[in-house]
Amino acid sequence: MSATEDFLKHYGVKGMKWGKRRSKNDAGESKDSKESTDARSRAKGDKSGVKVLSNKELQAAINRMQMEQNFKRLSVNEKSAVNRWISSTLLEIGKREVQQVVAKKLASTVAKKVATGGAA
Repeated sequence: MSATEDFLKHYGVKGMKWGKRRSKNDAGESKDSKESTDARSRAKGDKSGVKVLSNKELQAAINRMQMEQNFKRLSVNEKSAVNRWISSTLLEIGKREVQQVVAKKLASTVAKKVATGGAA
């Protein structure tokens, strides 16, 4: 056996992590790091104004913004039935407690006024 036959060869890519495969069509960027075209259009429009955007880029950016707004608006009311029930029950109990405290305070104030003959 010669010294060259015992040599360990490395076929990986420098800087590549163990256990991660690199696809054939990968250009060195992960899918997460690539910006979408509408995000680039939005950044381009913010930087230089909307006059530099083509109609297609502007429409894509507008559609994306509208979809994001719709999603935020719709997802605000996404409470489960249990959470809605608990919230409404706690709200009703709180209202009842406040009414009782106010009624007691009002009754004691009226009783003092009656006892003192209306003088403050």
